[in-house]
Amino acid sequence: MPEPATVVVATIQRLLERRNEGNVELHAGSRLYEDLRLDSLEIAELSAILEEDMGCDPYNEGLAPRTVAEVIAFYDS
Repeated sequence: MPEPATVVVATIQRLLERRNEGNVELHAGSRLYEDLRLDSLEIAELSAILEEDMGCDPYNEGLAPRTVAEVIAFYDS
């Protein structure tokens, strides 16, 4: 299984690049909504991609992570 942090960061980076915002500072403490400005459609896409790549995702498990670190922590637990 791929390293969770690598998959999560790469997935979010692809979403940002698609919006032509690939130069946004992305780190573990980045807030998904406030800092990265992901909208509900992008969060749904993130959920679907993580489900496909990792076999599960925090959103389908009833969690609502607010930061990149919280998404990564879901897979590290």
